[in-house]
Amino acid sequence: MSAPNVPHPTKFDTLTEIICNQEFAQDHYLLYCECPEIAASARPGQFIHVLISGASGLLLRRPFTIYTIEGTRISMLYQIIGEGTAVLAQMKSGTQLQILGPLGKAFHIPSDLDPAVLVGGGAGLASLMLLATALRKDNVRTLGLVGAMNHARLLSIDHLQQIDVETLVATDDGSVGHHGSVTDILGDILEHRQTYGLRNPIIYACGPHGMLHAISKITQDHNTPTQLSMENQMGCALGVCLGCVCKIRTSHGGWEYQRVCTEGPVFNAEEIVW
Repeated sequence: MSAPNVPHPTKFDTLTEIICNQEFAQDHYLLYCECPEIAASARPGQFIHVLISGASGLLLRRPFTIYTIEGTRISMLYQIIGEGTAVLAQMKSGTQLQILGPLGKAFHIPSDLDPAVLVGGGAGLASLMLLATALRKDNVRTLGLVGAMNHARLLSIDHLQQIDVETLVATDDGSVGHHGSVTDILGDILEHRQTYGLRNPIIYACGPHGMLHAISKITQDHNTPTQLSMENQMGCALGVCLGCVCKIRTSHGGWEYQRVCTEGPVFNAEEIVW
C-alpha cells in the first residue's frame, strides 16, 4: 500500500466566528464555524490549528481534526481535556476564532478496498467522520467500530448510521454493545473475515495511544493494511518546534523521528516504532 497522500501546500489563516458550540456527549462539544477556503480544500484526516481568542490568556493554538464539511462550514468535535478546551467549551455563538488550515497529511483511499473498517476510540472518532462521509459518497462499504468508556460518552453513532455505515459498539462498562475494548471487535472480525464479508479490507483508526498500539499488533498479525491518525501534542503545527515527533521506521532498517503535524498525522501502522 502506498503512503498517505501529501496535502496541497496551500494553508489559510482565517478569522471566523462560532456559529454554534453545543454539548454533544458527556464532556464533548461540537462546534461549527464558517471557513469557506478551508472547507473547499480540506481532505479526510487533515486538521486545523485554532487560536482561542478573547481574554483567555492562552498563547498557543490548539489542534483539532475537521469533523464535517457542510458547504462553506466546517465543524470540530472535541473533548474537554485541559484548559484550552475548557475555555473553548464556554464560548458562545459570535465569538471570534483564528483558524489555520488545512494541515497535515490526509488518509490514503485506494481504489480496491472492500470494505473500509474505521476504528474510533473516544474522541478519536472525530478524525474519522469526514473519511466515513467521503467513503460512503463513493459507495464504499464502510464498517464503523466505535469504542467509549460508557453510554454517556458514546459518540457519533447517529451520524454514522445516517450515511449507512455499519456500526459495532464496545463500551468499557458494557452499558452499550460489547463489554470490553473496541479492539476485541476488530480482532474478531479479522479472525472471521469471511463471515463479515471482508474481501480486501483496510483499517483506519484514531484514538488513545494504547489502543492504536493494540490495533497495530492485531492488524499486523492478520496481515491487514492499516492507517493510524496519531494525536501527539503539538505546539506550532508547522513542523518547526519538533514537539510532536514520533519514531518511524526507515527503508534501510533503522528509524527516525518524524513530525506528526507535517509528515503525519496519518501514518501506516507498520512504519511506527512503538
